[in-house]
Amino acid sequence: MSRGFTTTLGILIVVVAAEEMPAGARAFAASVTSMAAALGAGMCVMALPVADVGDDGWRILFALPLLALPLLVLARRHLPESKRFVAPHADAHLAGHGGRLRLLAVAAFFVQLFAAPASQLQNEFLRDERDFAAATITLFTISTGTPAGLAVLAGGHLAEVRGRRLVGATGLAGSTVMLTVMYLTSGPVMWVFSLFGTMLAGLTVPALRVYGPELFPTGLRAGTGGLLAIAGVAGSAAGVLAAGFLSDALGGLGWAMSVLAAGPLLVAVLVITRFPETAHRELEDLNPEDRAASPPPSSRASSPRP
Repeated sequence: MSRGFTTTLGILIVVVAAEEMPAGARAFAASVTSMAAALGAGMCVMALPVADVGDDGWRILFALPLLALPLLVLARRHLPESKRFVAPHADAHLAGHGGRLRLLAVAAFFVQLFAAPASQLQNEFLRDERDFAAATITLFTISTGTPAGLAVLAGGHLAEVRGRRLVGATGLAGSTVMLTVMYLTSGPVMWVFSLFGTMLAGLTVPALRVYGPELFPTGLRAGTGGLLAIAGVAGSAAGVLAAGFLSDALGGLGWAMSVLAAGPLLVAVLVITRFPETAHRELEDLNPEDRAASPPPSSRASSPRP
């Protein structure tokens, strides 16, 4: 239930940001919201040494986020609905959008096939296969992951200037190779490849994250986001299960990640060859049914829909 609520919030944040931003700033907005999420995750990582206080120390980590609940009350009071949602828009259906949905679902599945075990099993890998203590795991994660924040911002800018496809495919392929090598090495080399791998992954986030809300009309944007999240969860589950099985069969998580790397590399090819370029295009140009129902927000009053 917790993951369901959290995933829903993540979907809606991306949708509202895409609907509110002008055509030349959607990817950059995605980079800012991604950095905010990374900050929250980083705070959890910084608290990881608390788990060493005793056998039940890990439970404290799950209590700490409760301190942030009052912020949700403030957000509820000050966050309005997006202008595109409250304005008249088409009563869209999935018919006619199946091709885009399938393309993005396949991409979400195969990216998470690698990304989920790469992130979720990293601490276990560092602890069991590299003999890291909790404090060393924290140092590794912060020192190799924090610079990725700058890469996320750079990726948002480059995705607006150079286009989504080039930045997304380059970051996806490069990060997959770098992180795979990280799992196959040890010592200082492992730290270096983790650093560059996470930075290249940061480029990918804003470039590809906006495709979900961009390629569907207002009436489908959140719903298709949920379907794409299901595809990503399926890929995550398959990836974690496959990583465990392959790790036992091949003699280590590094070799398992080498096999699973085929997933995002395939998606990098799909991004270049099959994904449309959406940079600097209004959402209504990408989804004409919304334009037929109402002009874009820049040329209409922001009165609520009857």
